[in-house]
Amino acid sequence: MKNKILSLFIFSIGFMGFSQSSKDVKNITKDYDIDLIKKRSIEFKELEASEKARAYQYALVNNIPLSYTDKEGNFHQLMKLTPDGYPIYFATENQAAAKSTRALQLNTGGSLGLNLNGQGMVARVWDGGKVRTTHNYFGGRVESIDDPSGTTYVAHATHVTGTVLADGPTSIRGMAYQATGRTFDWTDDESEVLSEVLEGMLVSNHSYGVPVTSQSGTTLPAWYIGTYSQDAANWDEIAYLSPYYLMVVSAGNDGLNQNNAEPISYGYDKLVGNKTAKNNLIVANAQDASVDAVGNLTAAVAINTSSSQGPTDDRRIKPDITGNGTGLTSTTSTSNTATTSMTGTSMASPNVAGTLILLQQHYNNLTTKFMKAATLKGLACHTADDAGTIGPDAIFGWGLLNAKAAAQAITGNGLSAWISEQNLNQGQSFTMNVKALGTTPLAASITWTDVPGDPNNGERAANDLTKALVNDLDIRITRNATTYFPWKLNDDITADAIRTQDNAIDNVELVKIDSPVANGDYTITITHKGNLVTGKQNYSLVITGLTSTFALVPTSDDLTVCANQNAVYTFNYTQSSAMTTTFSATGLPSGATAVFSPTSRNSNGPVTMTISNLTNVTPGSYNVGIVGNNGTESETRTRQLNIYSNTFSAIALNTPTNNQTTVATTVNLTWNANTNAENYNLQVSTSPTFATLFLDVNTLNTSYIVSGLSQETYYYWRVLPTNRCGNAPAASATVYRFQTGVLSCGNVFTATDFSNATIATTANATATIPVTVGSSLTIGDINVELNITHTYIQDFKVYLTGPASIGSPVITLLSEPCGDNDNVNCVMDDSGDPVLCTSTAPALTGNVIPFESLSTFNGLNAQGTWTLTVVDAYNGDGGVVNSVKLNICSITPPLSIEDNMLSELKIYPNPTSGIINIDLGSIVLDNKSVIKLYDIQGRMITTKEMNSSVDQLNISDLSEGVYMITIENGSSKTTKKIVLSK
Repeated sequence: MKNKILSLFIFSIGFMGFSQSSKDVKNITKDYDIDLIKKRSIEFKELEASEKARAYQYALVNNIPLSYTDKEGNFHQLMKLTPDGYPIYFATENQAAAKSTRALQLNTGGSLGLNLNGQGMVARVWDGGKVRTTHNYFGGRVESIDDPSGTTYVAHATHVTGTVLADGPTSIRGMAYQATGRTFDWTDDESEVLSEVLEGMLVSNHSYGVPVTSQSGTTLPAWYIGTYSQDAANWDEIAYLSPYYLMVVSAGNDGLNQNNAEPISYGYDKLVGNKTAKNNLIVANAQDASVDAVGNLTAAVAINTSSSQGPTDDRRIKPDITGNGTGLTSTTSTSNTATTSMTGTSMASPNVAGTLILLQQHYNNLTTKFMKAATLKGLACHTADDAGTIGPDAIFGWGLLNAKAAAQAITGNGLSAWISEQNLNQGQSFTMNVKALGTTPLAASITWTDVPGDPNNGERAANDLTKALVNDLDIRITRNATTYFPWKLNDDITADAIRTQDNAIDNVELVKIDSPVANGDYTITITHKGNLVTGKQNYSLVITGLTSTFALVPTSDDLTVCANQNAVYTFNYTQSSAMTTTFSATGLPSGATAVFSPTSRNSNGPVTMTISNLTNVTPGSYNVGIVGNNGTESETRTRQLNIYSNTFSAIALNTPTNNQTTVATTVNLTWNANTNAENYNLQVSTSPTFATLFLDVNTLNTSYIVSGLSQETYYYWRVLPTNRCGNAPAASATVYRFQTGVLSCGNVFTATDFSNATIATTANATATIPVTVGSSLTIGDINVELNITHTYIQDFKVYLTGPASIGSPVITLLSEPCGDNDNVNCVMDDSGDPVLCTSTAPALTGNVIPFESLSTFNGLNAQGTWTLTVVDAYNGDGGVVNSVKLNICSITPPLSIEDNMLSELKIYPNPTSGIINIDLGSIVLDNKSVIKLYDIQGRMITTKEMNSSVDQLNISDLSEGVYMITIENGSSKTTKKIVLSK
């Protein structure tokens, strides 16, 4: 590796939370995949450790510091390497701020009269080092979670935490100055965040990132700047797993540096790592804004010239939004009363994060629930004060955060604004009619938490346009024959944004009509392109500039009930003038009924919708809603209703098929999904009555790999659906039978072509070794013997690809194993031991469980060319593949499979010296019978069609040994073992 030092400037971190009551946590996390989140937390922890180990090894070899303090006093700590070997360092780097983002208007004494100070909320802060939790302005409200007894305090972390929640003199107060705080060192942030989301975390603030150029003047590789990196994909995954959680991140302080060698455009393109993710909120830094006493912006907003510019390489709008991080006075670490002034996106980010906590508090006060992250992000972007060029841009994003406008939208939800959380199913569209106020722009936006995209790990060039967006939703507004499209960045990012076509890049889309017709009717339509991953996409809809005479706002969550229960939804009704509004239901499943209490209202108050008679409703997910109608206007609010029943239909089993023979002793059982199942109870037995169970396991999946089966054995299997309402009775289940075959091992195939066996020391070096299997073997088990010389084996991944004739299936054998360890000489075996490296070379020996199961290949024909591929994504360490062997156990038919149609079959003599007599007996068969002879390894030697019910086969020219003879007649089949002895 080349000796390149890159500092990762941590622009301040501040983590925000929510009301910490157990009820709130339960409501937030009730639909989270808890087990998966825990699993990924562990995996991220291991990844973070391995990344740091690799970086530390690099530092030792190249004599670079593990940490240092620069001339400005910023602390830098080595954390990881880019795929091509550049060291990544994390590094450190109230009143005016609260005024600029209008947090003051939400606080006690603010013009809105809301008294939102963060009461009952929990803020979380990640930063480089420990916060001085004893600071007087924290008032005992701050904890250090991962370093509770430490006394080495850090100014930057203390300052950021203060910007979020300090309570002192007016000039020092944080945005949410009555919130409590949980603080963390930035090490292991991904795994720690996943742990915190299970505690109901709503917002986190991360003010750290990688500067384009280090203190030494070394610049990041051009491909890495602006790309959708693995870091970005990781954080998008975290957001997708926890849809109430929003990560707030500083944009960086590279604004003045023209240091990207290959920018999209000069002076732009400086975002790195998680700052290019889709689902988080990236914050730019503005100067103090000119705002009057009631929160109105009175002059144009000016950017701080040090604030890093976007966009991403695929031209997404990044940064997302702007906060005030210029000259913020806040707490510092030198004493329990010390304060200091700091500037940077580090300060802008907690300014925004703390303010967003207040918006969550406001929403919860009104609805008893919190907004999903997409709603909060969308609301912030939607209501921001436009800054810079008209529309979004790559400097300010959507503009300066305007918490007052956002809070007013929440307050006016249904009357002057609209905020809803909805779901779009595959092929579905959503349409809504609104009436424009006319004195302000009519704007409608959708925001969604997208699934992670395909990250660039160095294999794509600089400024590659590959889209990170996966699920592509679209919003448009129409009136008569005119269609209004959402904003998107111009291909020339220095030019004004456009709104003349669909936006297929961003997961925040906003349509704005600057001068709508007063009381004019407009139609908002939401659709999607292509296929939606999982067949659906949740999204958040925000509309401002509308007018309505009444509002219905949900105050209860989506519901999951049993068919013998009722579903009860609550709404808050408000009206702006004298009227009577009656209520009805929409979207009810067939057979269900809805009752409203009251059935109509002519004054403000709650409304309850009770859905009953669900017993005969088909289980599934339904979008149900309440419709309010006052004779001239109607409004619909939808909620999701998930219904389960304790009456179950049988699960459709897929593979192995019923009565399938020659099944491997490790087999993947698969079945169809069932909408009435929350879980599946898989049972396997050698008894048709399931008197004893070989396997009894519960799984969320629709497949399960079963291993350790006996050869030549009949197995019976069934899948019983279960849900919160009950369990399917065993008698109702479909039962399939399969029979395992005979394993014949010792088929070894050795690689001979090592012309591309060298693993170079450059990034993304690849070695490929072909292995030819010349025999037609059905795989019952496969092991891979590997001998690889390579320094620092954690740098590489090893893949095995099957022949093209079976679809070129690929499994990963090793994925960056161990750490500072060299060489591999082992057998990859599903029955092996977990990866455990030793300090001496070869570090990986013995039988080792592969990263992905080799049983994927079971049942496939092995004949053809296999390919072992070694990929080293990192600079510096290389090696060579010395040898590769495939050890295959073929699976052959059981030695005796009797079929009723061939029950009189006789084959004699056995043993034989050469002549075999085949007698089908007296049964009259409709089809001609075919004789097939196999050796013990399952290779077919000869085949012959019988001309009569009695025939012969001469095998005297074969070598002595055991053979198998199969007689097939139509769908009937029998196999016998024959011994040839001369």
